[in-house]
Amino acid sequence: MQAAFPGVSIHYLSPTEGGFSHYSAVVMVGAQRCVLKSATLAAKRADLRHEAAILQALAGRGLPVPPLVALLDTGEATVELLEALPGTSGITVYSRSPAELRAALAALANLLAATHSITSELDAPESGLAARAAQALAQLPALPLDDTVRNELAASLQHPVWQAAPGGLVHGDAGLHNLLWHSPYAALLDWEWASRGTPLFDLAWVWWTLRWRKMPPALWAALLARYRALRPGLPAADSAALRALALGQIASILGRAVHEQTAYAEWQRRAQWTLGLEFPAL
Repeated sequence: MQAAFPGVSIHYLSPTEGGFSHYSAVVMVGAQRCVLKSATLAAKRADLRHEAAILQALAGRGLPVPPLVALLDTGEATVELLEALPGTSGITVYSRSPAELRAALAALANLLAATHSITSELDAPESGLAARAAQALAQLPALPLDDTVRNELAASLQHPVWQAAPGGLVHGDAGLHNLLWHSPYAALLDWEWASRGTPLFDLAWVWWTLRWRKMPPALWAALLARYRALRPGLPAADSAALRALALGQIASILGRAVHEQTAYAEWQRRAQWTLGLEFPAL
């Protein structure tokens, strides 16, 4: 960073809240408060480059996202520098008042509806959900998994919902964990897995995150109702389709986390837990 900003004072301030996928921290670059994200593994470096391209493409579209300040590549690491926006991680909202939790989820519904409405071509690299499922399926045989889990994940990745005609932009990892919350202001963070595809993908993952956090079903119903009011053309889906999308997401995460022992063990546990869930229909 110092080489990229010669003569500019750079100060580390603190680690970010959340930041599970990459090393991330709040830094001052001169007088500008920024969030730094860095990665050394090839796949995660590619994620940061992808996010930078997505954020550049979204600039000026009216969607609240962190502005890209710089993308720095060396032989050892990729560093993404974003303008720091006001607010705290949406994860903290889970422990706040029911009213604030409902407000944050309503904001999430608004942001997802706006994201999914972006249908014009983006000047950014994207593989699409079908390619993402194919990549995760190709990785499965090499992953250390119980055969039952492996077979369930493989069947989910081969469900026809992954081949649905691409709609608008999907975030790829939607949930309060990637919401920046500063009531009533909200923004979506972490666009590393964004692509074109069915909006059902983001909604299935939001439902899964709420179940994982043991949130009351009424919160999901309220979020879905608000989303439908903004985008009434949401395609119908049975419970098997939503289950396939959520399990496919977990398969993709397992493939990325295989070299991180603690994270991989945790997502194995979550995969096993997910097999016992009853998913809703839309």
